[in-house]
Amino acid sequence: MAKDKAIGKRLKISKAQKNMFAAVAGAAFILGISLVFSVYFLRYIKFNSKVISEKDKAITGYSNTIRDIGVCKAPSGKVYNNTELERCNPNEIDLSTISGTLRYDIIMNTSQSQELESVGRNGLSICYDTSTNKKLSTDWMLERYRLATTDADREYYLEMIGMCSSLRVIPDALPSAANSLALGASLNKIFKLSDYEPDGITPGRVQDSVNFPGLGEIGVSLVIEGSSAEAMTVLTNLEKSIREINVNTAHIEMKSSDSLKVEAAATAYYTKAASLTESYETVKGNGKITRDSGDATGGTK
Repeated sequence: MAKDKAIGKRLKISKAQKNMFAAVAGAAFILGISLVFSVYFLRYIKFNSKVISEKDKAITGYSNTIRDIGVCKAPSGKVYNNTELERCNPNEIDLSTISGTLRYDIIMNTSQSQELESVGRNGLSICYDTSTNKKLSTDWMLERYRLATTDADREYYLEMIGMCSSLRVIPDALPSAANSLALGASLNKIFKLSDYEPDGITPGRVQDSVNFPGLGEIGVSLVIEGSSAEAMTVLTNLEKSIREINVNTAHIEMKSSDSLKVEAAATAYYTKAASLTESYETVKGNGKITRDSGDATGGTK
């Protein structure tokens, strides 16, 4: 009888040990799974926080660029929302409300620069009052822009400011396209001003500038033959030209005591079209960020 009781106690103890082991193993398993999921969710939260942070940086950068240029009204918050961007209309902006922007500085300050205005240039017919034949002032054009009630009128007066104010000097000096005909016309004006008819003007090839990134070059070959006074007049007016023209090489041949022949190779410049590029950042799970550049259409390269 005592032996049976001892055996029963051992069985109960063994069963209790098994149950305890199973409970401890189950608790350990659950704890392990919890730790794995905790680490996973912590990494997931950290990763998403990094992505959100990088997106916020990009959005802030775009908003600051738009604000600094001055093409949209100031945002209601720190950054522009989609509705504000969709309603953005540069012609609706009162320039006085975007002071400190690039657009304000160009239109309100640079357009009235006396230094640029002092540079000789031919005015367009729309820049003059037909009744008095006097050049319209920038203040007059700005006032008309402020009083304009339609987008078309605002756009017209902004164009006038660009064409008739000191701003016109900039594209006159450095055009935005490789126009050989326009270069020939500019040289023709110089020869006409010098009261000289050249023997020949030959436009050269168009290529990228080696010394000045972002600029293009147009080669020009010209021949000047006449008296030394005529040649000096042409070269002096060429040097005074608002158009940037560099004489690279010149060969001077004396034809007689007061006659010479100048064969010159020159280079004129123009600004190349700017290409809009975007940078792409890929945030990886290990926290590293890779950057790629792409074109404006969204492709990477």
